[in-house]
Amino acid sequence: MLTTAERPRRSLAASVLLATALAAGITATDVTTAAATALPGAARAGSTADTAVRASWPTVKSGQRGVDVATVQLLLTARGYTLTADGVFGSGTAAKVKAFQRAKHLTADGIVGPNTWTKLVMTVKSGSKGAAVKAVQRQLTDNGYAVTADGVFGSGTAAKVKAFQRAKHLTANGVVDVQTWAALVRGGGGTGGGGGKLSDAQAAARLRAAGITRSSSGNCTNRNNKNCTSLQDIRVRTVDGVIALKRKSGCRIVITGGTEVGHAGGTYSHWNGYKVDVARTSCVTNYIHGHSRKHHKRGDGAWVWRVTSGGRTVIDYADENWANHWDITYY
Repeated sequence: MLTTAERPRRSLAASVLLATALAAGITATDVTTAAATALPGAARAGSTADTAVRASWPTVKSGQRGVDVATVQLLLTARGYTLTADGVFGSGTAAKVKAFQRAKHLTADGIVGPNTWTKLVMTVKSGSKGAAVKAVQRQLTDNGYAVTADGVFGSGTAAKVKAFQRAKHLTANGVVDVQTWAALVRGGGGTGGGGGKLSDAQAAARLRAAGITRSSSGNCTNRNNKNCTSLQDIRVRTVDGVIALKRKSGCRIVITGGTEVGHAGGTYSHWNGYKVDVARTSCVTNYIHGHSRKHHKRGDGAWVWRVTSGGRTVIDYADENWANHWDITYY
């Protein structure tokens, strides 16, 4: 807690910092960050939502793919560093990130972390147009709030933003500010270790965008009904793995089992988001046989084909041929 003597000094320092920053043309977001940094450690630790927001940004860098990469590319374009938003973080994107970082007096390492994100995002709202709006629309769709990515912030986009904000317990004003941006990229296209969980809508949106479908005997998605095929609480790593299977194999992929009840338990289980069942077609089977190693037979008679990397198991494909699907585990 600040002492009585410290309070006036803190207020004066913050006022001077704010006036100086505004005179220099620094954005409101930058002012908030700078003010928080200038405060004493005890006050800074719990000052505003800024600290939590800054800690929540994903790290996006060379070699990565996906909607967060496309978001970086679109935001760079909106900032004057024109790029094709192909969702692939290659050398061209790295060069533009470094140029942007140098212009903002950041470490020019080409890695989009919290400091770069907070400089890169911009507030968009009803009436806004352009690449930044398109980035919001792509993130909304990836989070399960499908909207056409036309770069025009109309009533439809505003409605989806408000719905997303309500779901994330943010002020549902339809304005995409720094807090809403952070929630969008954290929920939509996180590029961390893959342990994060997705809602059914989020996972379904990602899979649909990749051309992957699902089916269930009950034609439903209720996680607590064994006749449904649910994606609720599936791991990011699992969804990314299925998308990679589709991309690399070129096969038609249909998910027939997800995180619903009725599967075997355990740590690496369907319920915990590690497994999916994929329809057993000749295309899928041929790909698995050609890109993994036959390893062992499970107790139920299913042969397991394994993929390892650096001595670690990364994927197990169990051939449940009697059920006409592959039971796939992504570790």
